[in-house]
Formats: sequence, structure tokens, C-alpha cells
Amino acid sequence: MAVSESSKQGKEPQARKSKAKKAEASPETPPEADYVSQPADSGRTLDFSQPAKFTTEIRNRIAGVLGPFCDALSALLTSELKAEVTVTAADVAQHTWAAAKAQLPADSIAVAVEEPAIGRHMLLSVELPLVLQALECLLGGEAAQAPSERHMTDVDWVLATGLLDAIVGRLSLAWNDLGGPALGRGEIDLEGDAGVLTPVGEPTLAVTFQNSIDGVSSGMSLLIPWAAVEPIAESIRTARLQPRDGGSPAHEALRHGLAGAQVLLRAEVGAVQMPIERMLELNPGALVALEQRAEDGVRLYAEGVSLGRGRPGRSGTRRAIKLESTSEPASRAATYATLGRAELERARSHAADTDETAEGGAILRSIFVRVWAELGRTHLPLGRALELTPGVVVELDQDAQAPVELFANGLCFASGSLVVTGEGEWGVQLDKLV
Repeated sequence: MAVSESSKQGKEPQARKSKAKKAEASPETPPEADYVSQPADSGRTLDFSQPAKFTTEIRNRIAGVLGPFCDALSALLTSELKAEVTVTAADVAQHTWAAAKAQLPADSIAVAVEEPAIGRHMLLSVELPLVLQALECLLGGEAAQAPSERHMTDVDWVLATGLLDAIVGRLSLAWNDLGGPALGRGEIDLEGDAGVLTPVGEPTLAVTFQNSIDGVSSGMSLLIPWAAVEPIAESIRTARLQPRDGGSPAHEALRHGLAGAQVLLRAEVGAVQMPIERMLELNPGALVALEQRAEDGVRLYAEGVSLGRGRPGRSGTRRAIKLESTSEPASRAATYATLGRAELERARSHAADTDETAEGGAILRSIFVRVWAELGRTHLPLGRALELTPGVVVELDQDAQAPVELFANGLCFASGSLVVTGEGEWGVQLDKLV
């Protein structure tokens, strides 16, 4: 399932070589203390190639969050691509910005990683083979079948953007563990630097990752200039890298395992409570008016707990929801005793036998069921479901032309067409009973 930022869809990245060259041609002169050098009277050539801003303590702190980041990203991509994905941190080294950039493969996609809260940037470089392998898996193929080159269509860019968003989302969690602000994805370039303008001599920490999709290798790199670290350097030095819950490493492993567990997401249009007698009287052509106003959109639930509200729509041939709000207090859908198929058939038979019996009718009128309509369902890893933010488009498994399903206490009993009533509420015009 693709999860992407709809505002970015269909926009092919634009190169920014000219800006980059201009910025790097006239860098600001960094402080002398930023570099490791020999005294002037030693007779040795000064070495300005190895910055020393990133102390051993800071490097170790950053390295400490890379393991959990790689594990979480591996689990996320394995679920998304339906393939075995492993991500490992291969190297962490200090360079100048120019030296770090010079080591990036030529066939890479540059992604700006933004720190909006402090106005700083990092640069994520994703090798093109990784993107092409991921696209092949997302389109139903295998990583080994990915071509060495590919003309990127609008659909390809939408899928690739979703992949890059997922990587940046995981980076944001790791950065937060260090006391840093939330990260966001900025511009994307095929050949340039994604608008990340940094002086050539800026001390930079280069993190190199090795990736494997079903045994096919590729790589990516993250360049962290000192300017992105300096405002939070003290937070990084004092960050507590033990598990967030204060537990043991085993507890942390359990937390990461739970983050990768698949949860059921339901897009619920609205619901209404009614006596089971009334539900049993519903027939094709009937209109079931729900108690939610259409202007409020639909609610997204994860295993019965609300994640937010959004607007119904479509993404390609599938139904989808564009989230508009995730700030509401989490709430649970009202629960009733589960209604099974056998119980439904017995209730229908009982209703037919007691039509003329006042006592039987009173019993059926006293039993209430919760009837709700769903646009569709899908599954996501728990960790990713909890990271959904406004603006994200969540694709559902249902075809865009499929009927809307009606449920009673968890059992699908009818389907029909979604409508808006004269009172402005959602409703379902029944087509058939199940």
C-alpha cells in the first residue's frame, strides 16, 4: 500500500546544479577550531580535510540510534515491498561537505531532509538501483528483475515519493530520540543537491547504509552538516539512548517488534444504533441514514481505536482517504456482542416466526445492534499507523467502484451506494443483502 503526500504527487524533481555550484564556489570561511591541523611551526602541511566538530561523544550518540533505525526501516520496507529487506549502517565518518559529497554515487537521488523548527537541512542520497528495485516490488515483480535504467512515469514518482517519505519518517523518529526536532522531506533532485546549500568546508558526518532487497544489494547515505547539529548539540550529548520506557534491551526489542506488527485499518463512514428488528426489515432499495455529517468526512480506525478523520476519495483504481486531522483525542468505536452468520440467520428465522407475536416482536425491539458503513480496509505496521499525519493519503484494499459495505456488530450483512441525505448526513442506499 502506498502512503504519500498528495501535495507532492506528480511533480518530477528538478536539478539545482547551478545553485549548488554557486554556494560551493564561495563558502563562508569556517572557524579555525573546526579543523584538525598541525601547529604552524611544525613544518608540516596543514590538513583541513578532517573536521573535528563531531566529537567522539556526539558520534557515538548518533551511532547509538542507527541500529534501532535500521531495524525499524527494515521491518517497514519488508512489509511495504512484500520482500525481505535488510538495512544496516556500514560506516560513520567525518569529512568536509565537499569531500562527503564527492563520495556519493553518481546514480543517486538527492533528498533534502529538513529540520523546519530550526531551519536547518541534511542531505539523503538514495542510490537509483534501490529505488528501481523497490518500484519493481511495489508493482508486483521482484527486485532481481529491476532494470538498470527506467523512465520514471508519474505513477513511478508517486510510489518513489512514498518510499522516500517512509525513510525520512523513520529518520525523524531516530532524530527525536537524540533530542532533535521533527524532520520532514524537502525537495528531490535526480542530479543536483535538492536545494541543500552548504559551504564546501562545512564539517559533515557521513553515514553510509547498505541495503538488501531479497538479496539484491544497494545503498544510501545521509550527510549531516554541523549546522544541522549545532543547535541541538547539547541535547545530543545528554540524550538517554536506553529504551524510551526505561526498560531493558529486551523490552526495546519487544517495542520494535510491536511497531512492525500488522494492524487492521478501517475507514468508517458513520454508524447508527437500531433494534435488530429494524435491521432485519432492511431490504434492497432501503436508505440507511447514518448519524455522521458528510462535511465531517470519515473516521479511520486501527483495531477499533480512532486515528483521525479524512476525506474519502480514490488513488488510482483504489479507494483512499486523505487525512485532515489526527489531533482529536483517541477514542474507541462502540462495541457490542459480536454477531455471527449463524446468529444472523437464527434472528431472521425468529423474526419470520414471530411476526404476529407481540412478545416476540418486543424481544427483537429490545436487542440493539450497531450498524456502520465502511469505505474499505487495509493493513499497516503498527508503528507506521501511529505516524500518520494530516495530508497523508491512505490507500484502501477496495476497488474504487466496489459497493460500500454495511456491518452489524462486526458482521457484513448488506452493501450499497454511499449517498448524502437531505439533512447532510451520510447514508447508504442498499443494493443487496449478504
